[in-house]
Amino acid sequence: MHRLSRGRPAFQSGQALVEFTIAAATVLLPLFLIIPILGKYMDMKAASIQAARYAAWERTVWFGGADWTAATKSDLEIQREIQQRFFSDTAAAKLQSSQSAATGWGGTGPKPIWRDRGGNPMLANYDGDVTQATPRGQTPGTMDAILTPVVEVVNVVDSILGAKFELDMQSLYTTTVNVQTVQTMPIKQILKNTSSSAGTPLFRMTNVLVANGWSANGAGNVKKQVEGLTPSSVAQRDPLKTVLTVVQYVSTVFAPELMPDHLKFGGDIQPDIVPTDRIK
Repeated sequence: MHRLSRGRPAFQSGQALVEFTIAAATVLLPLFLIIPILGKYMDMKAASIQAARYAAWERTVWFGGADWTAATKSDLEIQREIQQRFFSDTAAAKLQSSQSAATGWGGTGPKPIWRDRGGNPMLANYDGDVTQATPRGQTPGTMDAILTPVVEVVNVVDSILGAKFELDMQSLYTTTVNVQTVQTMPIKQILKNTSSSAGTPLFRMTNVLVANGWSANGAGNVKKQVEGLTPSSVAQRDPLKTVLTVVQYVSTVFAPELMPDHLKFGGDIQPDIVPTDRIK
């Protein structure tokens, strides 16, 4: 009788090799190939989140309007800025101002890391791929219903005195940044579609801020707002200011302390003035 072999039969060793080959070809190899692509998509998503935060913050201090000529910035300008700061190859060129940038991209285009295995860009080099919009909305809460009648009463008095106080109740800023990627070669092979956007990730990130940046228009706007809340400031505006100045000069014959340089009727509103003893 032949002694039975205690080792693994030869056909079992071959079966294990075939199973490993099939698993490697169908699971492990595609997994190793897709991990870098997923990492790049995650990096683009992180950049989209940061871009939404930046755009929302910029809109709180840069927005348009008749009374905001010193602090205006369009949605297109902010869009170009986020394209340069968060999506461009900034290592190849320094940032440009939003007004002087011919296109939104800085350097030679999108970041070079955002490319597939074949070297094809995952984000196209044109403005339509990265867009943003930041509309202003009604301030949430019940204070609007309480403060609006108060502001209307103040403005009635201010209209008589030649001033106006503006309470910004449109201080809800909602930024939406859309980043549309393009088809890479693996996606084209899977979908068998040559369209530039079908089946590709679209990152839509939203950031919301509630902020009142009414002082961002500069010292002139601050003074205008304060005058609207200070009815006595009418004494510092013509023609009443000129009349009072003449009266003060005449009165200095009897009371030198009434000199206009020493006494200002109605108060003197001077924004951003630092006392001399605080200046080093």
